Order: sequence, then structure tokens, then C-alpha cells
Amino acid sequence: MEKTTLRKLFSILAFVISLAYLYRSVDVNELFIALKEAEYKYLLLAIILSFFTLVLAATRWYLVLRRVQKTSFKRTVQAFVSGYYLMAILPPTVGHMAKVKLVGGDYFAALSSLAFGMAAEIVIILSFALIFLGFTKLGLIGIAMILLAFIYDKAFHKTALAFFKFWEDVGAKKFSRTLKEWWNRGYTGWIKARKNKSSFLMVFLISIVVILVQTFGLMLVGKAFSLEISFKQALYAFLMSVLFASLSGIPSGIGANEFGILVGIGSSTKAFLTAFLYKFLFQYIYSIAGAFVFYRLLGEGYESSTS
Repeated sequence: MEKTTLRKLFSILAFVISLAYLYRSVDVNELFIALKEAEYKYLLLAIILSFFTLVLAATRWYLVLRRVQKTSFKRTVQAFVSGYYLMAILPPTVGHMAKVKLVGGDYFAALSSLAFGMAAEIVIILSFALIFLGFTKLGLIGIAMILLAFIYDKAFHKTALAFFKFWEDVGAKKFSRTLKEWWNRGYTGWIKARKNKSSFLMVFLISIVVILVQTFGLMLVGKAFSLEISFKQALYAFLMSVLFASLSGIPSGIGANEFGILVGIGSSTKAFLTAFLYKFLFQYIYSIAGAFVFYRLLGEGYESSTS
């Protein structure tokens, strides 16, 4: 309970600090001038890239999910979009876990498929981050170790089983057996997901494309306000946005996302406008759409998810 309270306080503090920093970056008069002089054709292109990113990310999940259980692409997309809303009203991790329930079928198998896709993206984000920080060799070693964990996951599975056995021996049999059952169901899904080599490769390729498309999206939004952002700056800003939002624990990362982007591209009124509109087009707008999709699914009853 105390840990939860501290986490909430930290999130509130991170939110306040982010807002204060963003407030100092904005000049209201410059803001209106920038909006008036904006080239909206670049924003239109950014919207197209945003939708493309959404479809790609949902497809990545579907490619893995269909190896685990029978499900439709439409329901996968609906659950994925609903996730944006769930992460706006719940802590990010809980939001991810909640959206998995919407695809139906075996929850833990479906969760393992989502974890598989997200793990691939984390590997790529970490690799870019380490290279940016100048730890190229260390980064490559770390990435190799993570990839080995993908390949030799049986060792991790055996370690987990030994952990559950330990808790059984000390008397927590019911608790340990429940965790063991969940773990086995998730691990079975994980094995099925990574068994197909072409899907395994596609997941990593899609993850790279998703990151690159979002990076170019940030560059386009900046161009709409005559703010020239290099690819290196945009990629660094994207990484900082992910990092700050993850550490803050703020629902949807509001404030922390923009804070991270400004760290990457510099602080100014146009930079603030770029950061906010970029996150709105690539994330916040789907939180709004996700609310409608989520409650529609609840009304229909998501039990009939496969078709």
C-alpha cells in the first residue's frame, strides 16, 4: 500500500514538473502566430503516418496472436485501439494487461503474444538508446544477451519452475500452484508464438518500421511549423519521450511525453506545439477513439471474439 502511494506521489510530482517545464517553453503570442502560419499539408501527411503506425503495431500483435489462438484481425485492432483508452485511465502496465482480455480466448496465451511483440520493440529501443549514449559495443553485447534470452528461453522457464517449487516447499502451495499454472499457460503461448521463424523475423522488422515511421512523423509535424528537426534529433526525442513517459507512471504519459520530446529537439514555443500535436496525432487521439471502441465491445460482449 505504501509503495502504491509513493508511486502515485511520484507520478503527480513528475506531472507537475513536466507541466512547469512546458509552461516556461510557451509564449502565447508566438503560439497563435505559429498556428496561423502553419503548413497543414505536413500535418495531413503526419496523420497518414499515424494511422499507418497504428495498423502496423496492431498487425505485429496479430501475427503473433494467431499462432497462439484463433482470433480475427478486426477484433485484434479493436482491442489494440481500446488499449490507448485503458492506458489513459489505468497505469500503463495494467492498461496493456486489460486490453488483452478483449481479444478473448486463453488470456495468458494472448498476453504472452503481446509481451512477445513488446519485447521485440524494447530490444530495438534499447539498442538505439545505447548507441545514442555512446555505448555502442556495450549496447551490442546487451542486445545479443537479450536475443539469447529469446532463443534459450527454456533456461528461464526452468528457473521460474524452480522458483515456484521453492515457494511450494516453504508452505505457499496454493499461491505457488496458481502462479505456476499462469506461467505455464503463458509460456506455452510464448513457445507457439516464436516457433514460426518468418513471424519471428516479421515482428522485429515491423517494430523497426514502427519506430522509424514515428520518427519521421515528428519531423513532419515540426516542418508544419517551420521547425527543422534532423532525423537524429527526432529519433533521440522519440526515445526520451518513451523513457520519460515510462518512468513517470502518468496515465498516457501526458506531459512527460512532451517533456521528453523537448529534451530531444530543444525548448521553444514551436517545439512545444510540435511535441503536443505529434503526441496528439500519434497517441492521444486514439485514447479518445479507444473509449468508444472499448464501451462498444463491452456492450456487444467480448466473449464472442473469435470468428
